[in-house]
Amino acid sequence: MKLIAVVVVLAASYPAASWYTGKQVEAKLTESNDQSKFSPYVKVIKQDYQRGVFSSVQETTLELTLANLPGLKKPDFPGPDAADQSDDDVAEEPVDASGSAAETVPAPTEKAAKPVQLRFINRIQHGPLPGFSGFGAASIKTELVLDEETKAQLAKVFGTANPLEISAKLNYGGGGRVNISSPAFNTVLEKDKEKVVWQGLTMEVGFVKDYKDINVNFNAPGLSVDGADGLSFKLGAISLKGDVSRAYPANSLYLGKTEASIASINVTDPEGPQKSFTLEQFKLSTDASMKDELVDLAAKIGVSKFVLDQKAFSDFHYDYGVKRLHGPSLAKISTAYTNAMSDPEKLGTLKVVWDEVAPLILQKDPELVLERLSVMTADGEAKLVGSAKLAGATATDIANPIMMISKIQSNLDITLTETLVAQMAGTSQKDPEMQKAALASLNQQISAFEGQGFITRNGKMLNSKIEWKQGSLSVNGKPFSR
Repeated sequence: MKLIAVVVVLAASYPAASWYTGKQVEAKLTESNDQSKFSPYVKVIKQDYQRGVFSSVQETTLELTLANLPGLKKPDFPGPDAADQSDDDVAEEPVDASGSAAETVPAPTEKAAKPVQLRFINRIQHGPLPGFSGFGAASIKTELVLDEETKAQLAKVFGTANPLEISAKLNYGGGGRVNISSPAFNTVLEKDKEKVVWQGLTMEVGFVKDYKDINVNFNAPGLSVDGADGLSFKLGAISLKGDVSRAYPANSLYLGKTEASIASINVTDPEGPQKSFTLEQFKLSTDASMKDELVDLAAKIGVSKFVLDQKAFSDFHYDYGVKRLHGPSLAKISTAYTNAMSDPEKLGTLKVVWDEVAPLILQKDPELVLERLSVMTADGEAKLVGSAKLAGATATDIANPIMMISKIQSNLDITLTETLVAQMAGTSQKDPEMQKAALASLNQQISAFEGQGFITRNGKMLNSKIEWKQGSLSVNGKPFSR
């Protein structure tokens, strides 16, 4: 009887628990759709929420504000009376058969681009047992609403499969996990008869309350496109992993590590090897850490093998970073930048913030580090290693940049092969005789620098250690001036 009583109490209280959970979930989802929480390139233009006891439906329409993307500039169509148009640029006035001036056709005006809008519908099951498939605050299935024309086009590629599936689970602690997937397909495009094989993708994003911690895992097994003319493009497996945390509350500055890789890229062009290339094992990793409010940022780029125009290179590495950046100042710049991107009228604020934090950043002696820029050749490894920093710079130096020259401390260790140096010298010359002359001149210069001690030789390897300190340049420890 006691068990029956417990079951009855739970059954009677479950609707109230589900209703209360639904109310909390609604607050969470509508808050996350706040425009200020989004990237500055996304704007929420419509939101509707229909809440029930056990389930709810949320509809959201987003607009991509592409005009805010850095580097994008609207096309300029000056009219015939533009003030900066020279006499030589003015076209002759058209004349009709009678000899009188014909009616001038108005210059084209800029057409307003139609905004890109995306409409989503979230179908939400409330906790504590959402959809009776587990414990949590909510489970959500998201539908991307497409027009009939787009659906018809995608059906030619994906068939009856859903081209994009999005689901999420929210827990009572304010965090959750989102899963996104797209199915594989194998099709032949109607227009150019290209055979396209896509092996699908999966992505999982986990987060805690207020997005303090975020982790990402993305995988796409590969893509191949084979044209009827023999041209082909093959992309190997792509993966991305990231685990980051906010440096400061309510700020977009994140610290942590990310790793991305592409197994291979292969382009085959039957017209000639100079248009074909192969890349194997591309890797990119980043690491951002902070100690005593000083941030170190590091990035590493690597390629196992690269073949272009029948020339092969291996073990390419480009590892660089910045050290001792003032964390609180970076956070202020990050916030000001985000605000400026979402509202162009706040661009002036960005400069004000920079003027405020620049002296603080300089006081910490920030350093730019080139851990290595290297590539393996048949003669050995060509490599550059170096660093540059501002030592003892002050706010006064910012107002007079010339004063900073004496505060710069930098060094660069260069190791190159003779063959690579010769190739770089001859690439600007097309005529064989001019190439020989350029090479002879280079060898003469190398010999002169060897004699002066500015270049040291080890077989086919050439090395120089360059240093700039207190406004003076030295090479291999010897003062250098030209």
